[in-house]
Amino acid sequence: MSGGVALELALETSRREASLALSDGTRCVGRELGPAAHASDLLVLLEELLAGFGPAARVRPLPLARIYVGLGPGSYTGLRVGLATAQALAFATGAELHGLSSFEALAFARLAPGESGSVAFDGRAASFYHARYLRTTDELVERTPLLACDAALLARRLVPAEPLLVHPGLCAAAGLAPDAAARIELVAPEATALLTLARLRRAAGRLAATRTLEPLYLRAFGQGPRTSD
Repeated sequence: MSGGVALELALETSRREASLALSDGTRCVGRELGPAAHASDLLVLLEELLAGFGPAARVRPLPLARIYVGLGPGSYTGLRVGLATAQALAFATGAELHGLSSFEALAFARLAPGESGSVAFDGRAASFYHARYLRTTDELVERTPLLACDAALLARRLVPAEPLLVHPGLCAAAGLAPDAAARIELVAPEATALLTLARLRRAAGRLAATRTLEPLYLRAFGQGPRTSD
């Protein structure tokens, strides 16, 4: 890499609060786009992050060694933009390309080792995305598979007393019972969390590079949510 700089970039665009994270191996800097931002602003934000790593990080082609991108589930448009941006950058720079579940990165960042909990987001059109995980020291175990479901099935999938990581707006839409409020944590996917889990998995040989990526849409556009397991 130019000037000895080898950077790793993470993109998380599964929700409106898209974010980027950049690391040189010793420090990691993350930034979030505002709700009114557009797809083109991802590259503007990347330039701003690169500036913080000095002149050697702003040469062309960019000194990117690896690019990690969140695969969702989440916004169809956001995921398409994020994956297209990641693939274009990988092609232009020769960087390795890796994809990870946005839910897994979020659960790993928010759950303590040995703790189980659920991640649930509003999937629109009366559907909700849900999965349940056990956090280990450096990985996750999927306890309840990721899928798109209706509010009734979501309620049946939740385990009493376990943490529930949700995006703002889900509680009212899903009609969750009042007793769930005490264990709810409002969260949003973050590129820094994605970068952390990606680096651990890559170091352990559990994350392979790829040339193409497929988002976790979970259901076809216009298809209804599942109502039973």
